[in-house]
Amino acid sequence: MTQSRGTGQTVASNESVQAQFTSRADCYKTSQVHASGEDLAWIVSEAALHGHERVLDVGAGAGHTAFAMAEGAWTVTGIDLTAKMVENATQLAALRKLQNVQFVVGDAVHMPFPDHVFDVVTCRFAAHHFVDADASVREMSRVLKPGGLLLMVDHIAPEDAALDTYVNRIDWLRDPSHVREWTAKEWHERFRTAGISSQVAREWDLHLEVSWWLEQAATDAQRRMEVDRMFREADEQTRRTFSIEFGEADEPKSFALKCALFKGRRA
Repeated sequence: MTQSRGTGQTVASNESVQAQFTSRADCYKTSQVHASGEDLAWIVSEAALHGHERVLDVGAGAGHTAFAMAEGAWTVTGIDLTAKMVENATQLAALRKLQNVQFVVGDAVHMPFPDHVFDVVTCRFAAHHFVDADASVREMSRVLKPGGLLLMVDHIAPEDAALDTYVNRIDWLRDPSHVREWTAKEWHERFRTAGISSQVAREWDLHLEVSWWLEQAATDAQRRMEVDRMFREADEQTRRTFSIEFGEADEPKSFALKCALFKGRRA
């Protein structure tokens, strides 16, 4: 067990992540946030594929990012820690008759690929579950060809320490397999250390219905009560930063996570 920076709670190992996503894997096949978010188009645009590229999607989930890349790439490989996710992604690829996509079970820290084999590596809404983010980025760098492109989308924490603590706490309460939403500055330093020059290509707010967000993770009743309390007791700066809105019955209705698309090049 390790401790998530800025939140005070412990975070579990890969087994916890596998357990959470095995039980919820089917939800991700149709989740609009994952299956049709506008950031998918942004990733494809930034990749600017020409048809000869080998692409790797890390934390592939139900395969939506891999599918988006498949039209322009020569071949796309998706890797995910959870076997049920890989099974679902493989089934969806077959239904879509995608011949150039394959999925494998594997850990982002120890990927079963040779050095310098991929032209592009993508990672979308998965990195906040990486138990060892440093090692995962080093692996992405290892499998990228020199000059290869890294495109990563994830929730990010604000630089303000109190807001950082707040968002990581509610995300962990919602889903105990959450490790950490890192700040953009922390990601840039991690990329730099791994030999990848990086920039933020886009930043945006991902607006979510609270009820859907909790249901997606099957958050238990006790944790839901704590999330509800944190939304209700949030101060004005926190409510404004995360666009917290309440319904007619004064229930937490919606909020927004801060997101970024990182674009990096391997040296």
